Amino acid sequence: MATRKAYAPAMSEEAVKAKTGKGWVSWFSTLDRAGAVKMDHRTIAALLSKKYGVPGWWSQMVTVEYERARGLRDVHQTASGYSVSVSKTLSVSIPELYAAVADRTVRRKWFPRGAFEPSSQTVNKYLRGAWKKTARVEIGFIRKGERKSQIGVGVTKLAAKADVEREREDWKAALARLQRLLEN
Repeated sequence: MATRKAYAPAMSEEAVKAKTGKGWVSWFSTLDRAGAVKMDHRTIAALLSKKYGVPGWWSQMVTVEYERARGLRDVHQTASGYSVSVSKTLSVSIPELYAAVADRTVRRKWFPRGAFEPSSQTVNKYLRGAWKKTARVEIGFIRKGERKSQIGVGVTKLAAKADVEREREDWKAALARLQRLLEN
């Protein structure tokens, strides 16, 4: 169970009310009365969807915010561990950027330390695989202009909350190395 801290929702009271008909305070009271503090994530989301007609994505959002507010979930925590993501925009084409990630020899020049075992890929779109044996990494590519591309790295299934900031810093440094490698 997560440590309880001062809670601040990820979006405004007005935004959630506009999309779901109730604000955070009202939803949290409703869920408390329903005994949601003793329910798992899936059960809370189903309750919101079936009993209260909250649309799919919003039932997930309300559930996650409720779990965070009640100390049942940490920020970056998912059902399968912790996750973190970083991104960077570089002045290179998607094919150049993708090649620097997909080519093992080039990847060694900038990638963070850790065992990466690619498992699936779509050229110029994404590359996924096992990361440090127990986590997963997904690297995606988005065209931002003629010679401008964004790389996004998502790391999931991290075992501990302490891993989040370490991975974030390692990947930020790696993407800075990649930028120097490709833009120089």
